[in-house]
Amino acid sequence: MGPWNAEQISQARRVRFSVVLDFLGAYYKRDPDYTPLDPRTKSIRVQVGYDGRDFRFILTGEKWFNELLPEGAPNRGGGGTIDFVRHITGLNFVQAVKVCLDSVTHSQRVIK
Repeated sequence: MGPWNAEQISQARRVRFSVVLDFLGAYYKRDPDYTPLDPRTKSIRVQVGYDGRDFRFILTGEKWFNELLPEGAPNRGGGGTIDFVRHITGLNFVQAVKVCLDSVTHSQRVIK
């Protein structure tokens, strides 16, 4: 599982997507024209640019999927910020958990 306990991994999975995107220095912009099929889901569409690559995500709570990948593509979507970081950066699980936890620490320092 790595150097973290289950509570820390759970915390890493729940980090807000915007916090980790800011930490990574990614460009992102919410699509103001997007309307979810079911408004109760409160889904949003976000365009992301990172490391020369473009992504377009539908974010619903902790779930996400990359609209730019074809349906049925492996790793097109997932749950939680750890999977999100792995998808964007190509990092392994341990590295992605570290990014998630570091992003929280960094955002707390910025706010103070």
